[in-house]
Amino acid sequence: MYKNTQNLHTLSKDELITLIHENATKSKSVRNLLDNIHGVAWEFDLHADKFTCISANSDDMLGYPAQDWQDFESWKQMLHPEDREYNANYCTNCTLDGKDHFMEYRMLKKDGSVIWVLDIVTLGKNEVGKPEKLYGFIIDITKKKEASLQLQKERAFFQTVIDSMPNPMMVINNDYSVSMMNAARKKDLIGRTFMDNNNPKCYEISHYRNTPCDGAEHTCPLEKVLQSKKAVDVLHNHKKADGTNHFVKLSASPLFDENNNCTGIIETATDITEHVELSQALQESNAQLDKKAHFDYLTGLPNRALFMDRLAQTIKDAKRNQEKFALFFMDLDHFKQVNDTYGHAMGDKVLQAMTQRFSESCRENDILARLSGDEFTLIVKNIHSKESIQTLAEKIRKKIQQPLEIDEHSLQLSTSIGISLYPEDGTDTESLLIGSDNMMYKSKVAGKNRFTFFNPNLNS
Repeated sequence: MYKNTQNLHTLSKDELITLIHENATKSKSVRNLLDNIHGVAWEFDLHADKFTCISANSDDMLGYPAQDWQDFESWKQMLHPEDREYNANYCTNCTLDGKDHFMEYRMLKKDGSVIWVLDIVTLGKNEVGKPEKLYGFIIDITKKKEASLQLQKERAFFQTVIDSMPNPMMVINNDYSVSMMNAARKKDLIGRTFMDNNNPKCYEISHYRNTPCDGAEHTCPLEKVLQSKKAVDVLHNHKKADGTNHFVKLSASPLFDENNNCTGIIETATDITEHVELSQALQESNAQLDKKAHFDYLTGLPNRALFMDRLAQTIKDAKRNQEKFALFFMDLDHFKQVNDTYGHAMGDKVLQAMTQRFSESCRENDILARLSGDEFTLIVKNIHSKESIQTLAEKIRKKIQQPLEIDEHSLQLSTSIGISLYPEDGTDTESLLIGSDNMMYKSKVAGKNRFTFFNPNLNS
């Protein structure tokens, strides 16, 4: 016979079925099965409708001696009333179909107490394949079944609890499969299909993709928790099917087994789309207010307030790095006549065109600003010689005096420039600005369309 048959109750269902098959093939009788296993071995003759063999331990396990096992009906009466019809019909139908089968049901012991059993049934067939006998084991699985039922009860309770939560929740295993989710999460899945509908992946559900989340924009909360074994919060954009944004904060907490191995997470998604959009709108509004406060509305250049701040910062940087810089004060010649002749709308267009010309003449790290009206300033950083400043001033002067065509009108303006140098002509914002402003005025007096370097004798 078989070795270790006292451990039959630890075998899987498939292994038990295989065991019964092997024994039925050898002897066509369950009489050779051991009587000392924790279960009942039986044999049933289909033609005679009677049990032809019952192992001796039936009395010990159920309280029924072998003579109580008469026919099919006697077995039915040993079943719990709620399980009789279903299991009797199931057994009958499987037998008619020529199928081996197993059943889980409740049995009434002789003393009226109830136990759960696993009944594994194998068919003995004649030479034409027609069932003639049934062979089986009835194994007491009460403890395992009660534990399973308790687990189902706890799971049902947990399902009720999470279904009451308004935010979507999922239990995600360490292979990304979702084993549980609440009603709020399920309602988003109506009409959707997955590679495995019984075990969909979290990234299929949330991101309509077939690979796990990655990158800074979609940090995977599962991977972070598996690495740290600590709860984490991440921000995701779970775009909807129509492509619209759906920002969520994912709060993931670790789940552990009895050996303290992290087996997955429970993830809660909080919709923060409105908050994020309001925050973005506020940032944009603040940026616009900041731009209005620090930039000229017409030309887009830094205004006086921002220019003064940057001039002060340039002085600090130049002092720290022992560098030199130049400050240009530039005023458009004949601009008043443009406004008087063509109107302020034309004047605005001229200012925008001249801003473009000033910008094209400067280096990328120079700072160009509009102080007011037709007055512009330029900070030229990190200069090495007065000659290079003179070359730049001449470049600007020639650029500005080029003919200008606006709205079918031909105009020609020029610029008067005053220049002061740091640190030779001043070491603070006031002295440098006043010095360059005075030199611009001297250029105007001298005939316009020219530049003048700072001269203490002319600075009045």
